[in-house]
Amino acid sequence: MGQDIRKLFEEAPEMVSREIPKGHKNRFETRLDEEFPKKKPTFFFMKIAASIALMLSLGFSGYYYFNTIESNATQINSMADISPDLKKVEDYYLTHINYQFSKIKITDENRAFLDAYFDELGTLQESYKKVIATIDTEEEISEETIDALIGNLQSRLKLMYKLKAQLKKLDNLNKQQDESNKA
Repeated sequence: MGQDIRKLFEEAPEMVSREIPKGHKNRFETRLDEEFPKKKPTFFFMKIAASIALMLSLGFSGYYYFNTIESNATQINSMADISPDLKKVEDYYLTHINYQFSKIKITDENRAFLDAYFDELGTLQESYKKVIATIDTEEEISEETIDALIGNLQSRLKLMYKLKAQLKKLDNLNKQQDESNKA
């Protein structure tokens, strides 16, 4: 087995032929194709189109995201968003309104009476929200707008005082009727 190939070729030159056997080239090419299949065509243009689509979608998403952040930052929901002093005023009135509301005893006798007042309070609350909404559209917050907000809070507090006085009168009338019925 340790023979030198050069010696074999020198001793038997007839074994080496200079011509390729028939079909050898075809067999070699098919075997080569089986071992190393052709590369799939690269979709170079598809990659470019996908990259452009990705960049456009990121651009639009970023634009939309940053514009909504700016618009949300300027939205005003209460007087506290305007100034700390106005927050104190708003808190003062809302605290008194809630305190007066907490002192009201709701019974079946005064429920219809209370519903009418609560409807009016609801109307005032909606009016307050509309004034706040107009602030978002204004370039500068005017003194009239702030006065309207404070006036609305004052009206709600006065309405609560009226309600409390009316309930007190109603309670006194009920007590007088009970006393007259007992006598």
